[in-house]
Amino acid sequence: MTRVLTTDVAVVGAGPAGLAAAEAAAERGLGAVVVDAFDRPGGQYHMQPSRPDSVFETTAQVVEGRAAAERAAAAGVTMLGGTEVWGVFDRFTLHARDRAGALSVGARALVVASGAHDRTAAFPGWTLPGVMTPGAAQRLAKTSGMAPGRRSLLAGSGPFLLSVAGAVLGAGGSIVEIVEAQSSPLDCLRPLVPHPQRWAEALRLLRPVLAARPRFRFGEVVVAARGRTRVEAVDVAPLDASGRPDAGHVRTVADIDSLLVGYGFQPQIDLACVLGCGLRFDEAAGGWHCAADEASGATDRAGVFAAGEVCGVAGALPAALSGRIAGLGAAEWLRGETTRAERRRLLGRLRRARRFAGRLNRRFAPRADLACLMTDDTIVCRCEDVTAGEIRAEIARGVADAYGAKLWTRAGMGPCQGRVCGWPLARLIAAETGCPIEEAGFNRPRLPIRPVPLHAVLESVPDAGGTS
Repeated sequence: MTRVLTTDVAVVGAGPAGLAAAEAAAERGLGAVVVDAFDRPGGQYHMQPSRPDSVFETTAQVVEGRAAAERAAAAGVTMLGGTEVWGVFDRFTLHARDRAGALSVGARALVVASGAHDRTAAFPGWTLPGVMTPGAAQRLAKTSGMAPGRRSLLAGSGPFLLSVAGAVLGAGGSIVEIVEAQSSPLDCLRPLVPHPQRWAEALRLLRPVLAARPRFRFGEVVVAARGRTRVEAVDVAPLDASGRPDAGHVRTVADIDSLLVGYGFQPQIDLACVLGCGLRFDEAAGGWHCAADEASGATDRAGVFAAGEVCGVAGALPAALSGRIAGLGAAEWLRGETTRAERRRLLGRLRRARRFAGRLNRRFAPRADLACLMTDDTIVCRCEDVTAGEIRAEIARGVADAYGAKLWTRAGMGPCQGRVCGWPLARLIAAETGCPIEEAGFNRPRLPIRPVPLHAVLESVPDAGGTS
């Protein structure tokens, strides 16, 4: 039996944006419900440990997240943790599933604050056990207190690598090497120079990592992972002047049991797509993201607002600011009372925060030539076991976008619906056809947007089984 809840504003995502949006709506006297797939509110940035004795319990990010969740609860927000939304029907009725079974949340307005997920690159050996995204490794370390391995190599691009290194070290693991695609430490530090207010934060990230004394390598990328039953060694190559890995100078890092590779984040747009919201493309902001009015959070679908990383990757502070703006925008849309003055004040702060994020994102934008890492036998779509060679063969026959690749190879048709393989697939298509990556498109999600038992669908949508 499906449990049914009704509210004024339903918020999907309990990260900085979602919590701020729900708090703002509740402060205006509206009912607000936050739905999140994880048990504890906070999202990836304010991730809460599962044990009170965790070494991360008193860190700034955890404390800030706990305070944000407490403020939202004090304002009257209802939190539904461990609840995964798999569909939207009947205008604004969210269909979800938690441990107790099927659940629907009917609302008069929605705020999509679904966040972002790791942007991955496909290369030989990336499917070996022990190869993980940095975000997954951080969640493992912070929520369970377990390091992803005894000896980890961390690779990719962006300051998030330092945050992950700190989490791995805090959980008792060791970092053998940090491989950054940017060519020098100076390149990495340059975006900080005009923002002295960020220097303390940067030092906080660097201090525990420097104390552990891992090797730092700049201007290099992982080109292959090797091992019999799990990752045991990694091949790393320098980038040449054109940004391509130099096959003549590959070096091997041996005696590791964990490889953490990621090139920033990409917005989690599946719910926004299903709702029919408009999208924009900006590589520096993570690629495809939900188009929302900066001053109100409103999308081009009436009653649907968006905030945080789903509108472009920018970090926790812009997410929280845009979340409050979206919550106020939803309250104004529902009740008619103006919130323009507060939103205007918040907008100035949001734009300043996003300027810094934009500089950082442009500096650490991934190299376009990562597609060349995929050999023909490299699996690109892990759910359906589709190789780069199979995709290249269909491109040679005329496939020119992600939709065509999905039709002819099943790439992106599995349970993850392209969340893992979507970016490397688009990179591969762009490299093979010579088109801009935005023209390669993306894997448009279909209901259900998350794996769900058939009986949960039938319980939630009685007409789904048809009539006889």
